[in-house]
Amino acid sequence: MTWNYRVMDKAGQLAVYSVYYDDGKVISSSILPEAPSGGTLEELRNCCALYMEALTTPVLEYTE
Repeated sequence: MTWNYRVMDKAGQLAVYSVYYDDGKVISSSILPEAPSGGTLEELRNCCALYMEALTTPVLEYTE
């Protein structure tokens, strides 16, 4: 299983979620949007870079 951050459309509201994959297929996502965080400024910078990467991929439709 792998994961990454992806932009998802939940009822017309775009936000970044953690998305989990198995064999390349989405199997689940976080319930709530994620927020950047880190224990150091460098960790926070790296987290923000992953968020920016999510903005370069197609938007997914949120499903429960």
